[in-house]
Amino acid sequence: MALPILGLFLWGMLPAQVPGASPALLPVPATQAVLLGEGAEPERVARLQALVEAAEKAQEADDEATAEARSDEADVLTADWPVQLLNRPDVQALLQRLKEVQEQLDAEADEDTRPGLKSAGEVVTITGEELRAELARVKAAEAGASYDFPIDLNDKVLTWVSQFSSTKRGFMENALGRASRYLPMIRQVFAEEGIPSDLAYLAVIESGFRNEARSRAKAVGMWQFIRSTGRIYGLTANAWVEERRDPVKATRAAARYLKRLYELSGDWYLATSGYNAGPLTLERAIENLGTRNFWDLARSRWLRTETKNYVPELCAAILVGRNPARYGLSIQPLDPYVYETVLVPSRTSLALLARWADTDLASLKLLNPELLRTSTPPGAYTLRVPPGKAIECIRRMASKVPAKEPGSKTYVLRRGDSLVAVARRFKVSAEELLDINQIARAQFKAGRRIQVPSALPQEAGEAPSPGHASGGSRRSPIPLVVVPAIPMTPALDSSAPQGLEPAQAQPSPGPQALPKPPSVASAASGVTEMPPPAAASQALRLEGQILRAAPGDTLARVARAHQVPLGELMRLNPDAVKRLHPGDPIRLPGSRQPQASTGPSLGAKGAVYRVRKGDTLASIARRHGVSIQDLRDWNGIQGGRLLKGQRLHLGPR
Repeated sequence: MALPILGLFLWGMLPAQVPGASPALLPVPATQAVLLGEGAEPERVARLQALVEAAEKAQEADDEATAEARSDEADVLTADWPVQLLNRPDVQALLQRLKEVQEQLDAEADEDTRPGLKSAGEVVTITGEELRAELARVKAAEAGASYDFPIDLNDKVLTWVSQFSSTKRGFMENALGRASRYLPMIRQVFAEEGIPSDLAYLAVIESGFRNEARSRAKAVGMWQFIRSTGRIYGLTANAWVEERRDPVKATRAAARYLKRLYELSGDWYLATSGYNAGPLTLERAIENLGTRNFWDLARSRWLRTETKNYVPELCAAILVGRNPARYGLSIQPLDPYVYETVLVPSRTSLALLARWADTDLASLKLLNPELLRTSTPPGAYTLRVPPGKAIECIRRMASKVPAKEPGSKTYVLRRGDSLVAVARRFKVSAEELLDINQIARAQFKAGRRIQVPSALPQEAGEAPSPGHASGGSRRSPIPLVVVPAIPMTPALDSSAPQGLEPAQAQPSPGPQALPKPPSVASAASGVTEMPPPAAASQALRLEGQILRAAPGDTLARVARAHQVPLGELMRLNPDAVKRLHPGDPIRLPGSRQPQASTGPSLGAKGAVYRVRKGDTLASIARRHGVSIQDLRDWNGIQGGRLLKGQRLHLGPR
């Protein structure tokens, strides 16, 4: 875990968050403020008061876990409140009480308590015959193996090997079982960043490969980032997402942080020690002792016991993790962490998305552990879905209007209304109705104002029903929404459980010379890219940027044959989503198409586009066939914020 001050040391900048800032002074995005419905203020303030009182009572009873849980719930509850509500005197008083609870929790937090294997106490080193026997066992287990992380077989390391195969055996078996899910992805990311792949076993020490791990020092996720360090390395944390729990993004951040520490210290033992203690703590110890040898530092009083144990624990974890069976461990491997991605255009219930993707809610949450609520955040969000489910999810999402879109309406629960009856009346499931309104079953009571769909979801090809709960009017045709693209990233070979490889590993050229996989994208999505079918390539006749479909062609086959995103083809050819006839034109990305009066020709020099409500750089670039970076360069845009009515040049000036 890294310390907050490392931001000054690594980048010469303070964290963006000001310590002690009152929640009432934080800006609330407009997209979140609208979620607070009319008549909901008294209920939400009452809920905040109940949470604050529960946190105070738990703190008085020395139940810190409950106090922290209620405090976190209060933070999430108030995250999307409008400033007018936050500034009310009664709310300010509650927020001040909440702040006092949190400050006391922080003051009492024991930083030596960690969710992984980091040991704060002294460990008695084995000696004599036990040491010789352990050394012989390790040499036999590691015969012929090579590692890209330096490993010393001294008494400290051998002691931890003995611990991992005896007293801590249960923890290691569970941790390495979870590791089998993430190791393929971690190795790919580490290879891309140019650091030793054996450093993947650092997650055994930090968290036991648990994304939900949280220490009492507020470090979160598999790699145990605190908030300020995570922010420096691009990990977002707010009321909707906690990217320190995102296995892919947090792994990328950990790799870059470790690489930076190695660049500063020139030694992997010092780099990993700095990951635990903080680089400034380590530099002070080096300066006071006059040596850069980790083992000399470990014998001094300048490092905490936890940091002294950190490197021996890591070396032992690598030895045992690479060959668990040879140390008597029984590992139950899990399925690899592989997925496809779907761009969800607006805040949508996870239960609804799980149904669209033909999967279960638990699988969706497992792939997206960074989501803190039962829906995606406001605005567009890239969601991970199980392999093979993205196309169906895109198709069903394109033919439906989510219940939380502006087309929803308000319904006030009346006496006698039951959850099942109301859900049946508006043709949604009871679980979806609860998810839409972010309430529990116990909160479904008379007098509550809830949101219900006014434009009901409709299956593709289903005939409109003669009427619905709001009357007998027929539904108007639902327009096809913009369909996102699915990134096609090659998968790692998952035919054998990763992390359980035999000892005969190939030598590594070193941390700075690790080869990158031949075709690795920036994120390890694990989606296998299919080779272009020869038949489809020969059957299509290219006419400029327009293809003519041959018998048997589908958009999926065309996408594979021409290596373009399927979602983009579906967006450009909405009439071909359901059926494609021989001879039908298929527009490829970047092809010119008739322009509406609101937009100029694609990328034309001097062409100008006026930003409309809801536009983003990505949507404008996709609509006009240009890149986001070109839009930035042509218009001198640094960030991604656009204003309604702003004029954008769509070509070089």
